[in-house]
Amino acid sequence: MKNLKIFKGIGLSLLLLGSVSCQEDFLEEKPLSFLSPENTFVDAAGLQTALDAALHGVMTQWNGDTRELMFNSNMSDASVVSATDKPDAFVDLRTYATPTNSRNNDAGRTRSFYADNYNHIKKANTVIDYIDIPEWPDGVNDAERNHLLGSAYFLRAFFYMQLTMDFGNVAFPLGVVSEARRDFKVFHMQGIWDQMITDLEYAVQHVKPKSQLPIGQAPKDAVRILLAKYYMLNERFADAERLMDDVINGGESQLFTDDMIPSGVTEIEVANTNNPNTGNPLPGRSGYAPVDAVNYLHMDRGAQKTSNPEGIWLVVNEPFVLGTQGRSARIRAWGPNFVSTNLGVWEPGTTRIGTDVQQSTSDARGRMMKKWGRGQGFARPTNYSQYEIWNFKGTVDEQDYRHKDLNWFEMEDVLYDNPSLRDEGSPFYMQPLRLYDDNGNLTCQDTIRCWYGYPRYKFYSVNQEQRPDRQDGGKMDMYIMRIAEAYLVRAEARFWQDNLAGAAEDINTIRQRANAIHMYTIADMQTEGIGAILDERNRELFGEEYRHDELVRISIIFAKTGKMAYNGKTYSISGNDIEKSISANSFYYDRMMEKNNFFRDEVPWATYNTTKYTMDPHHVFWPVYQPYLVGNVEATLNQTTGYNGAENNIEPLTHVVQPAGAPNEDPMRAIGE
Repeated sequence: MKNLKIFKGIGLSLLLLGSVSCQEDFLEEKPLSFLSPENTFVDAAGLQTALDAALHGVMTQWNGDTRELMFNSNMSDASVVSATDKPDAFVDLRTYATPTNSRNNDAGRTRSFYADNYNHIKKANTVIDYIDIPEWPDGVNDAERNHLLGSAYFLRAFFYMQLTMDFGNVAFPLGVVSEARRDFKVFHMQGIWDQMITDLEYAVQHVKPKSQLPIGQAPKDAVRILLAKYYMLNERFADAERLMDDVINGGESQLFTDDMIPSGVTEIEVANTNNPNTGNPLPGRSGYAPVDAVNYLHMDRGAQKTSNPEGIWLVVNEPFVLGTQGRSARIRAWGPNFVSTNLGVWEPGTTRIGTDVQQSTSDARGRMMKKWGRGQGFARPTNYSQYEIWNFKGTVDEQDYRHKDLNWFEMEDVLYDNPSLRDEGSPFYMQPLRLYDDNGNLTCQDTIRCWYGYPRYKFYSVNQEQRPDRQDGGKMDMYIMRIAEAYLVRAEARFWQDNLAGAAEDINTIRQRANAIHMYTIADMQTEGIGAILDERNRELFGEEYRHDELVRISIIFAKTGKMAYNGKTYSISGNDIEKSISANSFYYDRMMEKNNFFRDEVPWATYNTTKYTMDPHHVFWPVYQPYLVGNVEATLNQTTGYNGAENNIEPLTHVVQPAGAPNEDPMRAIGE
């Protein structure tokens, strides 16, 4: 393995190497390993180590309170960035969605979506490049070889889907970058998809099924779901439907329903009824909800999720197990910030904080924080997610398990528990929170961050190991893909083929499991079209899917097919540059203006009166952080269309698809560059 001295300013080559920092302190050359690839990757176990490193990249995107999964949702119709203490957040996109905004936290994660994904791709490319260093018993027909190669193809395609949905045309390394390079160029995204399809078609033949893999590894059905999405990008809708038939009928996973709940289980805890530190009861209502298929499916107790038949691909993250991920802190990310020292919920008629901010493991302090969790409100649902999708056919559906009492958190579940209210005899002490006082005045200045409901059943986990005084979410297993999504992907494939009855059937399978009041009819599908599928995805997969990327993918399909959307509009691709066409006019932007009330209405913040939500059509894709481009001095590495620097862009390269099953050539050399 080559030891490289990497200097400041090498741009994307640094990202692809992923081995050093740009800071001067890290320029000192240090040995990475005394092992060469020929010594490291001599067998399946060595290659699995590199594959696991790429797999860990997926888990880091899912796990944690401000990770990529959350930000992707916040750039969609489902939720928004609501870290209202950071005025340069990805909120006022006209002002702050720029190539020079260095934010990479709860207020924006475009940097890590770009840089980290290339680092993860490097690890997958390592497996692909070195797949034939071992002497496989059956040569290129060896089953273990081809499973590892197919798994690396899958993970690489997983990350390239994100890169193309988030940034459009991007650089396209297909091999390990073993030395500093400053000559990267972008490729048309269409060629990237074509290569990923070829690779995934190989992977779907060779990757092992779930029953033959450790939990946490990506199985064959995960490959099928990703390939189906790529197929639909290439208008191969029947092929996508066939793949979902294989997932749904294959027997490896099945939809979890009420009749599968273990005998004797009657309730599921979705909040801490008792102080997890002392075991003593906490005030207010019980945190136990009547058991149903949905809250049991998402229950975070023991290894329930890893054994549940619905799961296809999961993050395994058990408490008190060495080697698992850090705490998920999902309550912290998605829960409202009612516990705050400055802009929380006030006692009605005053500006005194109504809830106790004191962090303590004792029974005396922070009782509502222990019961409901210390949410920080980094991802706030839109009105569409919080209200509109539950009002179907004129009925607000609180029978639907995904929206029923306690499964769905409401602010009124919280009580005023600030000890100062008790000490001064306030009539509101230990009464439910109120949004308005008797005179109709708000009791919460920052309603964006501090007052909303959300599907708590998905995010609840007891914090047992770190900061048990906060209860903002401990370690938890998480679904990356489950079979409910396969039904919704098949519904989409059927919709594109005008099989509205079949699409409604798949949606209704999910709704029946959830005990929803109303079902979709063919007439509903004719009226709502893809909107029906997007609505059901949001009900079922809120906080689980890369929602922005799904909207962009669907936008590209609308533009490629010319099919009329439910809004009466049609979209198109002009020329061969999909990025430019989508950046000018897209279903994504129109959907955002329809469903995301914050961006549509340019809602201002109470914390910074100059900050408001703004968006223009080109924000469908995100800017590439400028320092990642400037060091690529031997070629032009394009900026995303519509952002400063894009005026210097050059024509992207067209990729020539390479056959799967063997290491790749560098695509630039492969076409004579």
